[in-house]
Amino acid sequence: MRIGLVVGRFQPFHKGHLYLFKKALKVSYKIIIAVGSSNIKDGDNPLSYSKRVKMLRKVIANEGWEERILKIVPSPDDPSDDIWLKLLLKNTGKFDVGIGNNDWTNGILKKAGYKVLEVPYLKRIEYQGVIIRKLFEEGKSWEEKVPAYLIEFLEKEFSKKYPKI
Repeated sequence: MRIGLVVGRFQPFHKGHLYLFKKALKVSYKIIIAVGSSNIKDGDNPLSYSKRVKMLRKVIANEGWEERILKIVPSPDDPSDDIWLKLLLKNTGKFDVGIGNNDWTNGILKKAGYKVLEVPYLKRIEYQGVIIRKLFEEGKSWEEKVPAYLIEFLEKEFSKKYPKI
């Protein structure tokens, strides 16, 4: 059984993440999802770890991936790459390949001797959490950048963060 690891902040989960997951599931029988910056809640990370897990569970259910996702785990930030990796491995357990498009994460995994499958970004200019959050805050259209089944959830969560005046 080949187990893949996908690390992401999912602030929020968008169509670029969906593309990444589909690529990961083509090369891995099961995947572990590590939620990055799980210990941070600020302007760049408005959704708490528990909200992101809830959002990911909606994605998993809507995509029919219940049998393919091994687990969802926190991946807290740490200024030390070595400590970050130790915390990640403690939470993930064993995996065969890291799958992603983040140079920093991929670099740490490669340096530690893990196989890494680098997946190119899907329309990076369009699918970025920071852009989606900014569009929401400005009252502009953001909905086409996320899976339709997440719109209601995100509208509710972001309305708490960015109340309309």
